[in-house]
Amino acid sequence: MENDFALSNGTIVQGSKNSYRILSCIRRDGMGFTYIGEPVKRQLTTPAKVVLREHFMPHCSLRGDDGVTVVTPPEISSTVATCMKGFEKASMDRARISDSSPSIINVLDIFETNGTFYYVVEFLDGITFEEYVNRKGPLSWDETREILSPILDAVKKMHTYRAIHTEITPSHIRFVNHHGQSIPVLFSLYATLHFNDEGKQNWTLPVMTCRTGYAPPEQYRSIDHFMPETDVYALASTIVFSLSGKHLPDSRVLTEEIVRETLPPALPETTVKALIHALNPDPSLRTSSVTSLREELREFYGGKQRTTEDDTEGEISLWRELFYGSRVPLIILAFAVVAATIIMLM
Repeated sequence: MENDFALSNGTIVQGSKNSYRILSCIRRDGMGFTYIGEPVKRQLTTPAKVVLREHFMPHCSLRGDDGVTVVTPPEISSTVATCMKGFEKASMDRARISDSSPSIINVLDIFETNGTFYYVVEFLDGITFEEYVNRKGPLSWDETREILSPILDAVKKMHTYRAIHTEITPSHIRFVNHHGQSIPVLFSLYATLHFNDEGKQNWTLPVMTCRTGYAPPEQYRSIDHFMPETDVYALASTIVFSLSGKHLPDSRVLTEEIVRETLPPALPETTVKALIHALNPDPSLRTSSVTSLREELREFYGGKQRTTEDDTEGEISLWRELFYGSRVPLIILAFAVVAATIIMLM
């Protein structure tokens, strides 16, 4: 039986902004482990749960005697170090992209420790867009645009950083509660590809998965230059799923006839043609950008996005934390308020 080198539940990982306690391992692949964790020190803006991604190549490295430190044999250490450096650079780029768009999952921390590299993102516990459609049934055009337009905003922003997501699917869009509203957020940054100004890949990291119906044909081979068309395909397929409740088949066998049969018959022909264009198996003939996709879909704009907390909300959060989180006795708090009022009146 192959060894499982995942960190044990309860392990403390020291980050740059906080320490994190491992609660469970939720994903294993050739580049590492993904864990659910919790911050050891909670503050006003600290979430209760987080997701940690750890770089660990299980066919190359081992755990040290402490069960935490990553140890690699000298003969392959340079190869692992190169891969970890790429993981580190990708993590930093993901953090910059996350900061630029409220509709992309928040990267909370990136750091090196235990002989490897980690990044930490917020834990999203709302239902996925796939679950939403499966429960409700096919959505109207207006609701599809309302929900998915912020996701197009997020992907367009990613592309300005010369990065492509490569894992856009209905199951990688999750609703979060924000000021009493359900807001869609794009997550799963594990397989993002990053490119320089010349369109060349900055470092080689494997594409983790090819989700049937959402990965275009070129993703099953290799993506060696910047191709926004790859994400455009996945976005168009997600729109088709929203309108029909059905997943398209493998992109390598998809035809125009199948797309037409899957879409609702009442959909305007201009919209059908726009989606067919974005689902062309040949990337050179496919819609080339999110902007072009929106134009062909006749101004696919709208929707709700997360906003920066204003001062009033911050004050409310502070009071909530004082009453419910920090266990300050109410009598002491009341005395402090009365004392402050008397001083102001003197």
